[in-house]
Amino acid sequence: MLFVLRAAQLMGKAAGYAISVGIVGFGAWVLVAGLYSSAPAFWVCVALVPIAVGVWSACGHI
Repeated sequence: MLFVLRAAQLMGKAAGYAISVGIVGFGAWVLVAGLYSSAPAFWVCVALVPIAVGVWSACGHI
């Protein structure tokens, strides 16, 4: 029974990190797409928000 609880905790952590990586990836996608837009400075600033949230989410509980 203890093994099942430990595995569930590890899967929860893995899912949390996967979500954080997805958020950072979305921010990177916005950053790259924004560099080729008509207002790159605006989109770079917009991209920093999900990148910061993703990094904070991944490293916040360490």
